[in-house]
Amino acid sequence: MRQITISGNIGNDVQVNSTQSGNKVANFNVAVRQNRPDNNGEYGTDWFRCSVWGTRASTVEKFYKKGSHVVVTGSLSINEYNGKTQLQIDVSDFDLPDNRNANNTNSTKRNSNNPFSNGGQSIDISDDQLPF
Repeated sequence: MRQITISGNIGNDVQVNSTQSGNKVANFNVAVRQNRPDNNGEYGTDWFRCSVWGTRASTVEKFYKKGSHVVVTGSLSINEYNGKTQLQIDVSDFDLPDNRNANNTNSTKRNSNNPFSNGGQSIDISDDQLPF
């Protein structure tokens, strides 16, 4: 089994369907920027089709929207249809987008001088801020 973790942006709104047995599946595409530029200095994009099954499909449907930044982990399969290659991830784990608390009116303002003032919530740190 090939395990993969990707970080990118959702290219379309999540599509949720149900099987005949009532099991839900959420499908969406994630665009991942390639690490190296081509000869023209342009960065390419790899597209991954992602599927989340079961009750977690409802969570994805609620929080994932077109343009959301996401991180997903799952098993990778490579499929070829009519001469085109499709990268498919059967998602086993995912992180919710950063804006999931944007509508929460009870959230407190972050003190930009104190990185620990967010009450145990995750914080964003750029690579430039890391000591190594």
